[in-house]
Amino acid sequence: MIAVAATVVVALLVSVAVSLARTAAELRDLASELGDHAAVVLGAVEETIERARSELDRVDDLVGSAEAISETVGSASRLAQAAVSAPLIKIMAFGAGTARAGRRLRGKQDPPRRSGRLRRVG
Repeated sequence: MIAVAATVVVALLVSVAVSLARTAAELRDLASELGDHAAVVLGAVEETIERARSELDRVDDLVGSAEAISETVGSASRLAQAAVSAPLIKIMAFGAGTARAGRRLRGKQDPPRRSGRLRRVG
């Protein structure tokens, strides 16, 4: 009877060992498959990061170009203002002088002169 019980116990242990071996083989296969998928995903992530880095470089170049253009436009604006304002002031002064001379020739009295300076309020 003890021999039969020992045989049954040994058979159960062998059955459990075979089941554990099968489960371990399945786990190895799953781990290998998981590793393959992880490699594919990491490769895609690396490609995405590289594309994002190149796009950021392009945006940086565009921002630098926009800053340079802005500085150039600002300089051109200041030059245009300097080039136009002096002749414009001279033309206005000439016009005012001509009007004043015309009034004197017609015998009209000049209006009271205003100071060319602005007064501060406050």
